[in-house]
Amino acid sequence: MVDALTVSTVVAAVSVAVGVVFAVLELRHLARTRRTDVILKIYERFGEREIVDAVMKIGGAKFESFDDYAKKYGLSDTVQVLEIFDEVGILLEQGLVDINLVDDLFGPSVNTAWEASLQKLIVGIREGSNQPSFFSHVDYLYGRLSAYKKGKTKV
Repeated sequence: MVDALTVSTVVAAVSVAVGVVFAVLELRHLARTRRTDVILKIYERFGEREIVDAVMKIGGAKFESFDDYAKKYGLSDTVQVLEIFDEVGILLEQGLVDINLVDDLFGPSVNTAWEASLQKLIVGIREGSNQPSFFSHVDYLYGRLSAYKKGKTKV
């Protein structure tokens, strides 16, 4: 026969184990929620009118060289877009955001802007400032999104 002390000890041990498991699961959920909040805050900024206009300008820009672009369109809006894409690339490279979410939120804009003119503009900014690593996370972001899309279409 089992005495009350043994039963209460087992119940207490099981309660502690269940509490620890629950706490770990809750912390994992909280971490995921925080990562999602970070990317959604960036996306909220990305949806501001001036940024949307800048992305549209980048996508539709007609220019012969980096200097031509800078004269026709200016660089401040372009740099704001690059900074946002760079932030997203950093978060993605650090494993702090999910590639699927990044693709859903930013994928089409990154691809369109990159292929239209962003790549050339980044090269011009790097050469003009003698900083070969400027906006390197935008390169990373585009590369990861491209690879993700290729893998996604196979499924």
